[in-house]
Amino acid sequence: MKTWIPILILLIAVVGLCVWDGVHTDRVFEKLENDSMKIYETVLTTDITDENLQEQIKNLDDYWTKKMDILCISISRKDLQIISDYLQYLYSAMINENQEDAITYSRILTYNIKGLNQTNGIDMLNLL
Repeated sequence: MKTWIPILILLIAVVGLCVWDGVHTDRVFEKLENDSMKIYETVLTTDITDENLQEQIKNLDDYWTKKMDILCISISRKDLQIISDYLQYLYSAMINENQEDAITYSRILTYNIKGLNQTNGIDMLNLL
Protein backbone atom coordinates (compact mmCIF):
# COMPACT_ATOMS: atom_id res chain seq x y z
CA MET A 1 0.00 0.00 0.00
CA LYS A 2 2.90 2.35 0.73
CA THR A 3 4.15 2.09 -2.86
CA TRP A 4 0.79 3.01 -4.39
CA ILE A 5 0.70 6.49 -2.84
CA PRO A 6 3.92 7.75 -4.49
CA ILE A 7 2.93 6.13 -7.79
CA LEU A 8 -0.48 7.83 -7.65
CA ILE A 9 1.09 11.20 -6.81
CA LEU A 10 3.55 10.82 -9.68
CA LEU A 11 0.76 9.83 -12.07
CA ILE A 12 -1.34 12.86 -11.10
CA ALA A 13 1.69 15.14 -11.53
CA VAL A 14 2.49 13.76 -15.01
CA VAL A 15 -1.12 13.96 -16.18
CA GLY A 16 -1.39 17.50 -14.78
CA LEU A 17 1.75 18.57 -16.63
CA CYS A 18 0.46 17.07 -19.88
CA VAL A 19 -2.91 18.82 -19.57
CA TRP A 20 -1.29 22.15 -18.64
CA ASP A 21 1.15 21.88 -21.53
CA GLY A 22 -1.60 21.08 -24.03
CA VAL A 23 -3.80 23.97 -22.90
CA HIS A 24 -0.85 26.39 -22.77
CA THR A 25 0.35 25.36 -26.23
CA ASP A 26 -3.13 25.80 -27.65
CA ARG A 27 -3.51 29.28 -26.13
CA VAL A 28 -0.09 30.44 -27.32
CA PHE A 29 -0.66 29.27 -30.88
CA GLU A 30 -4.16 30.76 -30.93
CA LYS A 31 -2.76 34.17 -29.97
CA LEU A 32 0.12 33.83 -32.43
CA GLU A 33 -2.24 32.87 -35.23
CA ASN A 34 -4.62 35.77 -34.54
CA ASP A 35 -1.85 38.35 -34.20
CA SER A 36 0.07 37.19 -37.27
CA MET A 37 -3.12 37.23 -39.35
CA LYS A 38 -3.86 40.79 -38.18
CA ILE A 39 -0.33 41.82 -39.10
CA TYR A 40 -0.65 40.21 -42.53
CA GLU A 41 -3.97 41.92 -43.23
CA THR A 42 -2.57 45.24 -42.03
CA VAL A 43 0.61 44.92 -44.13
CA LEU A 44 -1.54 44.43 -47.24
CA THR A 45 -3.36 47.73 -46.75
CA THR A 46 -1.01 49.88 -44.68
CA ASP A 47 2.52 51.09 -45.27
CA ILE A 48 5.23 49.33 -43.25
CA THR A 49 6.31 52.68 -41.78
CA ASP A 50 3.01 52.93 -39.86
CA GLU A 51 3.84 53.09 -36.14
CA ASN A 52 0.84 50.98 -35.12
CA LEU A 53 1.92 48.20 -37.47
CA GLN A 54 5.49 48.37 -36.23
CA GLU A 55 4.24 48.14 -32.65
CA GLN A 56 2.21 45.03 -33.52
CA ILE A 57 5.29 43.37 -35.02
CA LYS A 58 7.43 44.25 -31.99
CA ASN A 59 4.77 42.98 -29.59
CA LEU A 60 4.48 39.68 -31.48
CA ASP A 61 8.26 39.30 -31.43
CA ASP A 62 8.39 39.96 -27.67
CA TYR A 63 5.53 37.54 -27.01
CA TRP A 64 7.16 34.79 -29.08
CA THR A 65 10.52 35.31 -27.37
CA LYS A 66 8.90 34.84 -23.96
CA LYS A 67 6.79 31.82 -24.89
CA MET A 68 9.23 29.87 -27.04
CA ASP A 69 11.28 28.53 -24.13
CA ILE A 70 8.18 27.18 -22.40
CA LEU A 71 6.98 25.54 -25.60
CA CYS A 72 10.29 23.68 -25.82
CA ILE A 73 8.99 21.39 -23.07
CA SER A 74 6.87 19.52 -25.59
CA ILE A 75 7.92 20.79 -29.03
CA SER A 76 11.40 20.52 -30.47
CA ARG A 77 13.30 23.81 -30.67
CA LYS A 78 14.16 22.85 -34.24
CA ASP A 79 10.44 22.85 -35.10
CA LEU A 80 9.89 26.20 -33.38
CA GLN A 81 12.91 27.84 -35.02
CA ILE A 82 11.08 28.40 -38.31
CA ILE A 83 8.65 30.75 -36.55
CA SER A 84 11.55 32.66 -35.03
CA ASP A 85 13.30 32.94 -38.38
CA TYR A 86 10.33 34.36 -40.27
CA LEU A 87 9.46 36.65 -37.41
CA GLN A 88 12.98 38.06 -37.55
CA TYR A 89 12.75 38.40 -41.35
CA LEU A 90 9.52 40.36 -40.87
CA TYR A 91 11.17 42.50 -38.22
CA SER A 92 14.08 43.20 -40.60
CA ALA A 93 11.69 44.13 -43.40
CA MET A 94 10.10 46.58 -40.98
CA ILE A 95 13.48 48.12 -40.12
CA ASN A 96 14.46 48.30 -43.80
CA GLU A 97 11.02 49.69 -44.68
CA ASN A 98 10.58 47.06 -47.39
CA GLN A 99 6.86 46.60 -48.00
CA GLU A 100 7.15 43.66 -50.42
CA ASP A 101 9.34 41.62 -48.05
CA ALA A 102 7.01 42.44 -45.16
CA ILE A 103 4.03 41.08 -47.11
CA THR A 104 5.93 37.94 -48.08
CA TYR A 105 7.32 37.19 -44.64
CA SER A 106 4.08 37.95 -42.80
CA ARG A 107 2.25 35.51 -45.10
CA ILE A 108 4.87 32.79 -44.62
CA LEU A 109 4.87 33.40 -40.86
CA THR A 110 1.09 33.01 -40.70
CA TYR A 111 1.25 29.85 -42.78
CA ASN A 112 3.94 28.28 -40.58
CA ILE A 113 2.13 29.17 -37.36
CA LYS A 114 -1.05 27.53 -38.66
CA GLY A 115 0.88 24.42 -39.68
CA LEU A 116 2.68 24.11 -36.36
CA ASN A 117 -0.58 24.67 -34.51
CA GLN A 118 -2.27 21.90 -36.48
CA THR A 119 0.51 19.41 -35.82
CA ASN A 120 0.93 20.20 -32.11
CA GLY A 121 -2.40 21.59 -30.98
CA ILE A 122 -5.35 19.87 -29.38
CA ASP A 123 -7.20 18.36 -32.31
CA MET A 124 -9.17 15.18 -32.99
CA LEU A 125 -6.80 14.26 -35.83
CA ASN A 126 -3.83 14.39 -33.47
CA LEU A 127 -5.54 12.01 -31.08
CA LEU A 128 -5.75 9.36 -33.78
